[in-house]
Amino acid sequence: MTAVIMVSAAVFVVPPLLQWAFTGTLIVGDFLDVTVYRAGGAALLHGEPLYETALQVGTGSFPFTYPPFAAVVFVPLALVPAWLCQALVIPVHVVLLAAVVQRCLRWMGCPDTRQLRRATVALTAVVFLLEPITWTMWLGQINLILLAIVLFDLTAGRRWAGIGVGIATGIKLTPGFFIVYLLCTRRFRAAGTAMATAAATVGLGFLIAPGDSARYWAGTFLDNTRFEATDSTGNLSINGVVARLMGVGDAQRVVWLVLAITVAIIGLAVATAAHRNGRVLLGLTLCGLTATAISPFSWSHHWVWLAPLTVLAATHASRVMLVCLAVLTFAWPVHVILNMDIHFPVLGISTLPPWHGLRILYGNAYLIVFTGALILAHRERRSPTHSLRGIVVQR
Repeated sequence: MTAVIMVSAAVFVVPPLLQWAFTGTLIVGDFLDVTVYRAGGAALLHGEPLYETALQVGTGSFPFTYPPFAAVVFVPLALVPAWLCQALVIPVHVVLLAAVVQRCLRWMGCPDTRQLRRATVALTAVVFLLEPITWTMWLGQINLILLAIVLFDLTAGRRWAGIGVGIATGIKLTPGFFIVYLLCTRRFRAAGTAMATAAATVGLGFLIAPGDSARYWAGTFLDNTRFEATDSTGNLSINGVVARLMGVGDAQRVVWLVLAITVAIIGLAVATAAHRNGRVLLGLTLCGLTATAISPFSWSHHWVWLAPLTVLAATHASRVMLVCLAVLTFAWPVHVILNMDIHFPVLGISTLPPWHGLRILYGNAYLIVFTGALILAHRERRSPTHSLRGIVVQR
């Protein structure tokens, strides 16, 4: 545990220090998104429109892209100083990440012992270096929080399972994909609870901000171009790949829709099979990755479900998967080697410049890892006690 923590700290600290020495720019974090969340909460608090114009944040302006219910959730952030929100981002996320890692290990059958706590600390130190996690902390994003809500909700085994999924869906639409997953796994009560909770969040939004709610649900939620072009290199979903290959247009949207539906069906089928074979955590992880892959727009920090996949891979011990995840985990210092003077956190190999046509590979590394996870899970679905030791739970 101590060795892993030391290596993790070195990998995290040394590259920014080298960049600071070479370029004079020290990359720590700008916490932009948590600032936008505060602005959304403040706009709702003061009766200002959420979607008509971009919100003024510091020296720039940025659109509010979440449902009105999210602005309700963000109101408390507007009541405390900005510096306090920013100071709490990394500590809160580290604690939350450790809780997620421990939950994964416990759900895989590890007893609550000193060894579990040491393994939790060691794996947290590794998962902390995953680029989606690093990028989430840099921005003060909400993705890891939503992952924790869904994970704890659907692994708690309590009577009111589904409430967390409904709340997460009310904050950001992507977790709504888990409602479909609950239906596929025949957890009808949890699916109904999730749908009722999500509907309640919409209703609360209309009650508190009727005008903003009408505008958002009338079509604003479908317009991802409010914050970035679909064919942007930052869009690491299937839609982004199609848009970059074909250009943005009607044909691109049709192709993406066909591919998204196909991948959704395959992802749900493999995740459901994993669930029925007792690999509950694997099923949830594949569902989360599928939702990210088929989303109209997925930044790298949306791929936070790579965190539980890393925990699973550490137990699974598949060399292929571990190598792929290692590339994503430790790729972010590469910009120091290339002397890339940027004002953003390192986005891993996906932001490397084009090189001999290979960008189609390293620029879509997340989708490739997701595809590999689906293939491995499908191939080994009939040998739960051999190749996937430690993942099967008897519950």
